[in-house]
Amino acid sequence: MARDTTAAPASAWRTGARAGATFVWHTVQGLALAFLLGGGAFFFYLTRLSGPGMPVARAGGAGAVVALLFSPPTLVALLLILFVGVYAHIGIAYARGRALQRVVAAHGDAVAARAAAAIAGRIEAMPRAHGALQRTADWLSVDALGQQLAPVLGQGRMPRMLAGFLIGRLPLSDLLAEWQAGRAAAGTSAVEAGQDPALRALIERRVGEALHDMAAPSRRPLLLALAAHAVLLAVGLWLTA
Repeated sequence: MARDTTAAPASAWRTGARAGATFVWHTVQGLALAFLLGGGAFFFYLTRLSGPGMPVARAGGAGAVVALLFSPPTLVALLLILFVGVYAHIGIAYARGRALQRVVAAHGDAVAARAAAAIAGRIEAMPRAHGALQRTADWLSVDALGQQLAPVLGQGRMPRMLAGFLIGRLPLSDLLAEWQAGRAAAGTSAVEAGQDPALRALIERRVGEALHDMAAPSRRPLLLALAAHAVLLAVGLWLTA
């Protein structure tokens, strides 16, 4: 049985506070990882730029400086420092996912019901002219959906964050095509007005699937970044050997 679609203000406040604390904690961890891995590898590599594999660095003169700036080992150093930002971005994205995961665990059913009602209401209010339904995604903004989720999640950044996640994750065009195909198969007129229970059930199911995907933030971006970072560092060490 689905939960009540409205949460008590105190419950929403507690969920928001816990989600915020989770976001801050994992963001700090992500930034620490960025400076430890990205910055550590960069400064270690800098010590190699004056090693035996870089005679131009010890030659002196303006020509040596220019040659050093445009040498392959220096370009590797510039790419290595960019990984600080890459790790920071991955860490913040992971922290956002963990915060949203906590919100979904507490109010997933209520969020799905509210979001489905808001999205379905937009679709039902649109004209059934050819192509009009395909513009629903343009009419559905983060602010509009966030206002619908505010009674469940409270005020603040969390409703907008979750709304942005849902809008970015839901394939509205495919969802509309699936709904229209179902209506055609059932012989339902496309011009009927009012609430459509089938549409609302479909959207709530797809929203629930999107929220379920949020339950386990992927570590794949971090693993890919680590692999690329290791390869780049290995190339740099080979160039300065």
